Amino acid sequence: MAGTTDTKRVAPAPPVAAPGRAGSSDGFHVRPGELRGAGESARRTAELLPAGTRGLLEASDRAERALPGWSAAGALTACTDAWRARLDSLAAELDRQGGNLLATADNYRACDEAAAR
Repeated sequence: MAGTTDTKRVAPAPPVAAPGRAGSSDGFHVRPGELRGAGESARRTAELLPAGTRGLLEASDRAERALPGWSAAGALTACTDAWRARLDSLAAELDRQGGNLLATADNYRACDEAAAR
């Protein structure tokens, strides 16, 4: 139909249940491959973020240089510096969390392999 947009319906994720009696895990399932994929994605994003930050903030840096002596230049410098610091912090956090997800995936896989022996 012209003028309409196609939307895909996504089924909700199944609920995660608490462990059952005697510590069994009736409803809790972990997919190490999905954890690994999420960790790798977070790490790739962390690697790409600094280059994107540089490109994003270059326009602000140019504007600062074009406004010597103006009070707006000082405010723009402070704003740009705050954004740069926050985006650098975000990249570091994404890298750390990605590493945690990778380690968790490895731990689950190792436990699964040990239990299968």
